[in-house]
Amino acid sequence: MAYAKNKNIGGRKSSTNIHTPRTTIKSSQRSISKRFDRKVFASIKKIILSIILLASLAVILATIFTITATPENTVKSKIESITADYYENFYYENLITFATTERTLEQIMQPYAEHGFTKVTLEQLLLFDNQRHADSANILTTYCNDTATYITIYPDPPYNRTDYHVNYNYSCNF
Repeated sequence: MAYAKNKNIGGRKSSTNIHTPRTTIKSSQRSISKRFDRKVFASIKKIILSIILLASLAVILATIFTITATPENTVKSKIESITADYYENFYYENLITFATTERTLEQIMQPYAEHGFTKVTLEQLLLFDNQRHADSANILTTYCNDTATYITIYPDPPYNRTDYHVNYNYSCNF
């Protein structure tokens, strides 16, 4: 390959426009470098936007959690879950054992559909089934009077395990 020689024309140096492998490599390196810089910049831009998006999402979730995680909501949801466990897994199971061939479950439950079963206090809910929910006692009794807070369970036809509604009477300081 021929390399361009510098000629001195009129006191100026001049070079012929012959592309050599060296100049081609340098110009391609520059274009690769520019493309690489653009790609790196685009990647950094995506990373920064992702960080901003995740931070915004974290702030939104923290705000929602703070709004919904009030002591009142926490206590009420805890009492509701204990009530469901009490009726579905304890009280209902004991009623089934009393249902005989002479008296069906419907005959046992029907009188209670209108007026409900006997009131069950928060204290009784926390003590049933060998104090299964004793770990919740601290938070519940901090906000609620355990003898004045009570529930009344009303069975609904067809009187299956989950066929009921509950009247909650809270005596709590929120």
